[in-house]
Amino acid sequence: MIMRYVFALVLALLITGCGRPAEKPASAVSEGRIIATVNGEPIFDKDLKLSLALKLKDDPSMQIKPSTMSEQLQTLIDERLKLQSKTRENSEIVIK
Repeated sequence: MIMRYVFALVLALLITGCGRPAEKPASAVSEGRIIATVNGEPIFDKDLKLSLALKLKDDPSMQIKPSTMSEQLQTLIDERLKLQSKTRENSEIVIK
């Protein structure tokens, strides 16, 4: 039962940005802050937060440290590269 409360608390902190003030008004930026770009396609901080929350749901004992966030960001970048590659392959098949 306590793990559920811990999970909810960590998830809330991730979603709210751990209490840091917003860089821009919410109305000005709908997607959030860009933390990486993959071939011109942005990865937003909300993408990383969601990915970490899902990973934490699978493993509630996981510790979220800067290294964990860095590893998860690298995973998101790798996944985006794979998706872009598959999309490029599919568009080449249609053109031929």
